Amino acid sequence: MIQLKRFTGICSLSLLLLFGGCDEIYECIFNINPEIHSKQLLIGFVGDDYYDIVTAEISNEVNDNDYDYFFDVIGELPPGIFYDFNRRSVEFFGTPEETGTYRFRVELFVEGYDYDGYDRSPTCSESTVREFTIQVVE
Repeated sequence: MIQLKRFTGICSLSLLLLFGGCDEIYECIFNINPEIHSKQLLIGFVGDDYYDIVTAEISNEVNDNDYDYFFDVIGELPPGIFYDFNRRSVEFFGTPEETGTYRFRVELFVEGYDYDGYDRSPTCSESTVREFTIQVVE
């Protein structure tokens, strides 16, 4: 009975490697995923210059600079605050015009480049999202 379970397990693993490829299994086992760093953004003051940054990486990947990072910001930013994408980060800047609490999401999609061109699945997960808040006071 134990030998039958072992044989079934070996067959299942062999089929998974044959049809799924070693790279995808490696990426998921070692948790190689895009990651947006968690942080609390700075409080903004109406009429004062504002600057803060959100950074990202590929977790558990020593060559995370070899990936292309594509960000999107979805939601409401304070009037007068803008954003720009800079390689592995999103920079928020400007002069807040109105008080309030503004919630938004930062989404990150990554893509790796290999010898044949862009690889559609360079990590276990191709994207991630994190929620942020900017509070503006007088």
